[in-house]
Amino acid sequence: MKNSSNKIFIGTMSGTSYDGIDVCAISVDKEIKLLYFSSFGYPPKLRKEIASVIENQVLSLRLYGELNIKIGHAFSKAINAFIKKNNIAKTHVSAIGLSGQTLWHQPSGKYPFSMQAGDPVIVAQECGIKVVSDFRNDHIRLGGEGAPLVPEFHQKIFSSLKQARLIINIGGIANYSYLTKEKGFIGSDSGPGNALIDSYCQKYLNCNFDRKGLIARKGSIHQPSLKKMLAHAFFQKRDPKSTGKETFNLQFIPQNLLKHTPENILATLTELTAVSIARVIKTKEKSLKEVILCGGGINNTFMLERISHYTALPLCSSELFGYQPQSIEAMAFGWLARQRVNKQPLIVKNNKGVLGKITTFKL
Repeated sequence: MKNSSNKIFIGTMSGTSYDGIDVCAISVDKEIKLLYFSSFGYPPKLRKEIASVIENQVLSLRLYGELNIKIGHAFSKAINAFIKKNNIAKTHVSAIGLSGQTLWHQPSGKYPFSMQAGDPVIVAQECGIKVVSDFRNDHIRLGGEGAPLVPEFHQKIFSSLKQARLIINIGGIANYSYLTKEKGFIGSDSGPGNALIDSYCQKYLNCNFDRKGLIARKGSIHQPSLKKMLAHAFFQKRDPKSTGKETFNLQFIPQNLLKHTPENILATLTELTAVSIARVIKTKEKSLKEVILCGGGINNTFMLERISHYTALPLCSSELFGYQPQSIEAMAFGWLARQRVNKQPLIVKNNKGVLGKITTFKL
């Protein structure tokens, strides 16, 4: 491969849409560079098992143990295929940043935690590379929400001394990072991204998602259902906050809405995402010249049109800044692994600390 330094880090990501595993390789010297990026689908049977656990919120001890192993093998297979595809020498890889698959996220209460599946020991052994994992629980222990984990990384690659910037990532859950000209940053989840749309499509329409929002575009918004969903307690909480499929799942969709046509249902769910994102933009609008979008949701052109309906600011793809939209979260986990290996603390609220646990492999 072209870059033969030992400053290569592999990042992975499997988000709340659980549609597969993103893998990237980055180099970190004076700047962060994306070397390669690929996506790998979960085996269909495993994907169904993950979906069942997340949507039904039922998980036995036995099933968790088995899923933890199966997902670990799936990550290992994806990473090894990625390494082979791009002819990367494993001796040049410093570490793998393992996102894991979030099964349950509970950042508040007396016993806050985030449950990730994907055994790092399996990944380390099968890949023969050091693994850094469990970033979210360390983030919670430092006073954070365990999500989003990307704001400081966004600050590294997107910040400008001339203007503030707002980065919005639309995955299963949507989150944002607000970057000030003074290199400050804040971040929070804003609500569902594709989570409700995808869940409805998979449950009722036998398809994984609403491609480009074509189905939603044909529908009409059911205003009473939209109003009811926006009244949920999550949207009333102050930022920073985080959420996941434990809140935004099929049970979240009002029963009255489910009596409507698929077109109207998806139009309403799309509007929910657009409105909740637009509310974030409105709070920062006066300090911005543009909004930078990333994540798989950027492919839903109808959703982007609905967001634009609420703001005059241009919506720009992260592609314009040299970063493939879907690669950024995987890149962030590669960077997080780099920070942990080099014992570089991150800023979490008013605290500083290293995130992630290191797992080594045995020859």
